[in-house]
Amino acid sequence: MGTYRQTVVDLEATAAEAVALGERGRKWLEAGGVIRPVPWRGDVVHLAGPRWREVVELPAWDWRARIEDLEEEPGGEVEVVAGRTVFHSALSGAPAAICPHCRHTDPTWPGGAVDAWHTEGAADLRCSACARRSPLPHWDWTDDGLAFAHLGFAFDDWPPLLPEFTAALGRELGHRVRQFACKI
Repeated sequence: MGTYRQTVVDLEATAAEAVALGERGRKWLEAGGVIRPVPWRGDVVHLAGPRWREVVELPAWDWRARIEDLEEEPGGEVEVVAGRTVFHSALSGAPAAICPHCRHTDPTWPGGAVDAWHTEGAADLRCSACARRSPLPHWDWTDDGLAFAHLGFAFDDWPPLLPEFTAALGRELGHRVRQFACKI
């Protein structure tokens, strides 16, 4: 079966600010009623709050049913992921890197840079077209399928998140965000 995960990734948060920004985002989600804290085995998990329906795509309204009865509450939790992470969608193959300066698409997979980013926390890529170097997290990827980042908000087994909600979370964080979805 597996879990369907949607992650809203902060593309600009640094390693130093990820925990504080994650806490700010979590508090914003709680204050808005999107999530609620629930004690669980001596810890706290975050599940759907009373206003979760306002941030997801629900099936077309059925005149015979009340909106509250259309969907059961999402079964999964919402987790703040703070720390060096490769966020991805369901990839069918290695995506190509897109230069942040000239937008050239380089199909060569940057394995050495990816390994360095994982182990050392920083890595640069050099564009084969314009020869400029940029940090790995600044690069885009074909199909918007990959991001090297330090902060994400993972929603497990929720209906599809509304683009307006994703944008509002980005405004709250003060950064560009992108949503990824995959089955884990």
